[in-house]
Amino acid sequence: MPDLLEYRVPISATLLVLSLASMFVLTSQSGSSLPTYLLAMYTLVGFRRWTGLWFNWIFLLAVGVSGYIALTSFWSTPFDARGTLSQFSRALLGICFVVAVAEGFRVDWFRARMTAALALCGGAAACAAVVLFFADPPPDGRLNGLGQLDAHIRAALCFGVSLVCAIAWMTETRSARSRVVAGVLAVFLGVAVALSTSRNAWITVPFGCLVFLISRYAPRRGLPAACGAAFALVAAAVILALWFEPSRDALLSRGDGYRPDIWMEIAGRVADHGPWFGTGVLTDDSVRVNGLVLPHPHNMYLAVLFQGGVVGLALFLLLVAFALRTLLAHLAEPEARLALGILAIGLPAWLLDGYELVDKIGWTWMLFWLPVAVAVGLGSRRGLADARRFSGG
Repeated sequence: MPDLLEYRVPISATLLVLSLASMFVLTSQSGSSLPTYLLAMYTLVGFRRWTGLWFNWIFLLAVGVSGYIALTSFWSTPFDARGTLSQFSRALLGICFVVAVAEGFRVDWFRARMTAALALCGGAAACAAVVLFFADPPPDGRLNGLGQLDAHIRAALCFGVSLVCAIAWMTETRSARSRVVAGVLAVFLGVAVALSTSRNAWITVPFGCLVFLISRYAPRRGLPAACGAAFALVAAAVILALWFEPSRDALLSRGDGYRPDIWMEIAGRVADHGPWFGTGVLTDDSVRVNGLVLPHPHNMYLAVLFQGGVVGLALFLLLVAFALRTLLAHLAEPEARLALGILAIGLPAWLLDGYELVDKIGWTWMLFWLPVAVAVGLGSRRGLADARRFSGG
């Protein structure tokens, strides 16, 4: 066993790539979960090597949020023993993923190769999705991804994460060939996001790319102002689009998707049945509006409030705040800039979409748990410093 653990970063890196790549190919979430089960077992075998993590507030909050959301299964209506066991299993898988990524990102070759792998996997999936879009146009005119990304919003946001990775790869590699490959992938990813017709992604993906580029090139002292300028630029573009009738009609062609009605109904349920501790993660959160059954809150923050109440939302927001603070404090590190760009996509996107913070591998892992894991790694330098011994070089 010691010999196996000696190479834990290369082994966990392989399992991580298999897990994330499978999202773009396999339609079954259970199929994509198989590598994550192997990753979890392998990570748990090295439990004694987690010493530095127990002094890291981000990791403790990640454990707290995941464990608390799973705990709400006990007061869900109706109580489901099998569902409760599944929720705790999902929480454990997510935490093991965080540990593996945090440990891996302390190794230089892991960061570079993982960034390239995410760009390659997402870019290849985007290329296939674009070809299929033109070869067999969908009836609704929206580009959907392959595998688990068969919904246009999930596909667009995950392609956005891969786009940030492609830009990072292109700007940091010294190889001219790699820059060309990354540039081509970025084009396909950008086209895929555009063809998804997801208004959410149209706004948040460019914002995430801008935040990454600003953190990459702006002087450290001027970074807050530069990020503010990026936000103002995106906001101004949205306002202008809403001002002119043709662009407004295109932007709001599908209306508001009943979101205000959904949010009011969900907020009312929380106020009536579980303001402090929520109604439970297994409680049905579907809403009926104008004869339509809409399956979830379409807002991650409201979903966490529904599931875990004020306590759950406070833990979640604390985790976000600590992760952002750590990333901003380590912007000299390439992985911090990458994670910040990804969070700049996920956090605003969740104002209009998202509902399962603790889940098996899926888009939430890419949009949130991946950058949180990077922040854990950056905040646990000393405790995970031994991982550098396994860099393979």
